[in-house]
Amino acid sequence: MKTPQVKNNTGPVAGSKTQVASKNSQQTKFRYPPGIGHVKRLKQKFLDNKTTKPEILELMLSYVIKGRDVKPLSKEIYRRSSGNLRKVFDTVEKEKIKGAGKETTAFFKLLKEYISIYNEEKFLNRKYKVKDQDDVIRYFKNLCHGANKEAVYVLFMDAKNKVAGNKLMGEGTLTQSLLYPREIINEALKKGALSLVVIHNHPSGDPSPSENDRKITKKLIFAVREMDIVLLDHIIVGSEGKGYYSFYEEGLIDKYNNDYKNLVNHITI
Repeated sequence: MKTPQVKNNTGPVAGSKTQVASKNSQQTKFRYPPGIGHVKRLKQKFLDNKTTKPEILELMLSYVIKGRDVKPLSKEIYRRSSGNLRKVFDTVEKEKIKGAGKETTAFFKLLKEYISIYNEEKFLNRKYKVKDQDDVIRYFKNLCHGANKEAVYVLFMDAKNKVAGNKLMGEGTLTQSLLYPREIINEALKKGALSLVVIHNHPSGDPSPSENDRKITKKLIFAVREMDIVLLDHIIVGSEGKGYYSFYEEGLIDKYNNDYKNLVNHITI
């Protein structure tokens, strides 16, 4: 009688540690994107008003760059911007930074445009007060920040003294051809404006008016007064001192208007 042979089963016993390990090795473990816990903590820190400027920049980048540690990139952008968040927009747009691609550039360009529209809507279609121009000055300081050439803008006010429009009138060097009264008057007539404010920037950072700035402002006042339009102010924005120069605040608008009146009074027919 033959003795039955028992097969030697070398496989893992069901439920054994070897079998469990074998199954686990065949399964792909889910992994969270790198830094996700850090970003969550950073968001909470922001909500608690405890973030620093570099951390705010890092958090902003986390919304456009997913699944990647953006801290090294944020530190590089912050360094190249000299620690000034206002310079970040130009840094991202104009400098080639490894890791900052088209999506990052588009994100900051969109954010800059949103901020500009938000600030502009603070004074558009509202009554203009020449004694309270903080919103206007802040808007144009941000708009002209980092510009390497002069730009002239004009705010047009309607019969109710509400801001009816804001238009770029020219770029380059402030000369008579850049700030030409005829063009401003034509635009004012199109918009039905009865008063206006001229704003331009000094890329040098010094908002102090040049002799040419004074001459052109006086010439413009004389020209618009002939059309029964009032120049309320000419504001020069820069980065030095208080960041702007107002012809109205310095008393020059009143002086030039008085010069116009005296000239008219001496005209004989």
